[in-house]
Amino acid sequence: MNFHGKEGDYLLGMSLEEMKVTYCALWNDLKRRGALGIDEVPSDLLHDLQTVLQKEAIRLGVDVGLHSAWAEFVGLDSSCSLPGNE
Repeated sequence: MNFHGKEGDYLLGMSLEEMKVTYCALWNDLKRRGALGIDEVPSDLLHDLQTVLQKEAIRLGVDVGLHSAWAEFVGLDSSCSLPGNE
């Protein structure tokens, strides 16, 4: 992982595995606290990571439309539904 920038504006470089770990950590925090509002900053970061990871998964031949394949790719357990959405 590497950081570039200054004065509050940073660029974060992450490997695919680091992105997966970060995505899972954010997802598990979201799950623990319940659904966030769509406009909250953590959900933006989660959404952006998910978008990048899904593109990479598709490039690698993962069927992201199949929930179990997506969960396996990013490293989520099978109970990744948010409370109230199971």
